Amino acid sequence: MIDPMANIGGQPAAQGGPQGTDASTTPEGEVFDFNALQRNMQKMESIRSFMGIINGCCAGILGLTNTTGIVFFVTMHMAVGLCIWIKMNLSGGSLAKYRRDLCSTTVVKGKYVSSTGVKGIISFLLEGLQNCFMSYMLFWTLFYGLVYLF
Repeated sequence: MIDPMANIGGQPAAQGGPQGTDASTTPEGEVFDFNALQRNMQKMESIRSFMGIINGCCAGILGLTNTTGIVFFVTMHMAVGLCIWIKMNLSGGSLAKYRRDLCSTTVVKGKYVSSTGVKGIISFLLEGLQNCFMSYMLFWTLFYGLVYLF
């Protein structure tokens, strides 16, 4: 469905339409707003960061050490990503497609490459892994030290 307010296909926008907004179209003709996408990405990043801190506290209290703590982090990070994906009504593939259009567009043999499917889901679940790890490690060692060393 084409949004008449987005001025797609050379149709004039209605009076008071969003001609100055950041609304754009995908190659498939879908309309989305970059500002809304950016807000949603920031919210997801803040949820993942906060849960990384909470998971670090839990790992420290549980007394996890060495690779068990790292495996716990990766597992819990993927669980948080899965919860976000379920909250999004299992439409992570479309989010990955919009993110691809926001960051860069990949064209192979004249067609846009889609990041949907298993590869897109795994990349969505593991997104922000490095960003959260330092906070996780800080709180992991802090709570481990508070509970087991002092």
